[in-house]
Amino acid sequence: MKSFTQAKFAADVHTPVLTQGALEIYLSSGMFKAHIEKLRRQYKKKGTILQKAYLEHLPPNTSFTGGDSGFYSTVVLPGRMKAKNLVKHLQKKNVLVQDAAPMYLPEYLKENRIRLSVSQVEDRIIAVGVKKIGDGIRALAHSYF
Repeated sequence: MKSFTQAKFAADVHTPVLTQGALEIYLSSGMFKAHIEKLRRQYKKKGTILQKAYLEHLPPNTSFTGGDSGFYSTVVLPGRMKAKNLVKHLQKKNVLVQDAAPMYLPEYLKENRIRLSVSQVEDRIIAVGVKKIGDGIRALAHSYF
């Protein structure tokens, strides 16, 4: 136990020299910069696809914010529609979105917003998912109006 504790302490106190050297090469060679640029292009493309899908598939009485990078975007649902109901509806359709209500202080609670991210979603299915979101909003809208 004493030997293990000493080894663990040594590992936690400093980064191994080999790891430091590898990081230095990665940073100084331009590989890190190239990787960041590649990610920016990928996420910009996702954001463009997402915004186009919103415009094509969401009902006119909804709005959205964000989505430039595909990381996080918020959809404001129409009227008194509750996000938690849409989240449950969409789960059955294999579309995962988040009720944005927990992100607000109680006195500013917004129960008609969903939040989603397409950062880990394949480009080719972003529009499919947004269409399901739009269809879900339309389906649930009948119970609110």
